[in-house]
Amino acid sequence: MKTGRNLAIALLLTLIIGTAVSCISTGEYMPLAKDETVIGTVQATFVVRSAMFSFKSTKDAVNKQAYIQLLDAAGKKYSGSNDIRDIVWVTGKSVDAQNTEISATGKVIQVN
Repeated sequence: MKTGRNLAIALLLTLIIGTAVSCISTGEYMPLAKDETVIGTVQATFVVRSAMFSFKSTKDAVNKQAYIQLLDAAGKKYSGSNDIRDIVWVTGKSVDAQNTEISATGKVIQVN
């Protein structure tokens, strides 16, 4: 009876660890300054080559791509001149063997 329970616990832990490892997050990119006012948030999803995640410079490239995608989304949602702050992205599902989906969110600020 204990063997079955131990096996179930081991499988559950493997599932939890596998789920946690499958997502990569940047933390925050382009933090919000104290004097900046947020007017809203935007989200974007885009695809990058999976092989990119093996290099440190890749994080910078994905940060820049997330910024571009979010700035475009902000331009469609909000009028005026906008910028993006507090960008956070996570990897999502694999699209195929070479590509991974990225989901990004960011706060929109108005630029005068």
